[in-house]
Amino acid sequence: MFLRSLKLALFLLISSLRPLSLWGQEGAVERQPYIDLRRYYGGFRIGLHLPDVRISNSGVVNSTGGRLWADTPVWHPGFSIGVVGGLTLVPQLELRLLPTLHLGDVPVAYTDGQRQVERFTLRTSSLQLPLELKWGAVRWGNYRPFVAAGSYVGLQLGTRSSELLHLRPLDYGVSIGAGCDLYFSFFKLSPQLTFQYGLTNVLETRRPDLRDDPRLRFTEAVRGGATRLLLLTFSIE
Repeated sequence: MFLRSLKLALFLLISSLRPLSLWGQEGAVERQPYIDLRRYYGGFRIGLHLPDVRISNSGVVNSTGGRLWADTPVWHPGFSIGVVGGLTLVPQLELRLLPTLHLGDVPVAYTDGQRQVERFTLRTSSLQLPLELKWGAVRWGNYRPFVAAGSYVGLQLGTRSSELLHLRPLDYGVSIGAGCDLYFSFFKLSPQLTFQYGLTNVLETRRPDLRDDPRLRFTEAVRGGATRLLLLTFSIE
């Protein structure tokens, strides 16, 4: 499922860059030739993302005498919107702050080894604060490919303590991405594909509130989980 989603995201990114053969020819008139010399700049971005939670199962015998295993069987696409704030450190190297709101959810299915027992929806909406370094290649005509890498901190939104599975408030991780700057007469458009990898356990597994609840077995089956996210955005500066 992950490889299929990655191929789809790469196809969308390549499709968005298809006009480059027309814009980047040698001798073409460069649009906004001095835009990359700005010390500071701003903009906004919108996009789609595929959220996921890598669940680690405990494998223990639960309070009902059985074992359960949890997994995320499919990916549900979500919506992302944010702003862009950049600082040019040296030519072709920029430091960017990208506050972004992600709205989405992840389905979690439980099996007993033979059949599916239960299925829940885990809300993964979050407000993220990514900080990344963007390195751009030498501009050719009206496009410039780039790579980016950095880290992020996220605040989970909409989770309820009453849910069987819910996320802890804070998340953090690293990111890596690639894209291309497209230069138009009045703005710069930047499609970018980014992969985020969470570094902390975001699942709350200590649930004293479910001590006498038979549904506790669903929490007992899970040891922890970390987020990951595939993000396709279009930034306008």
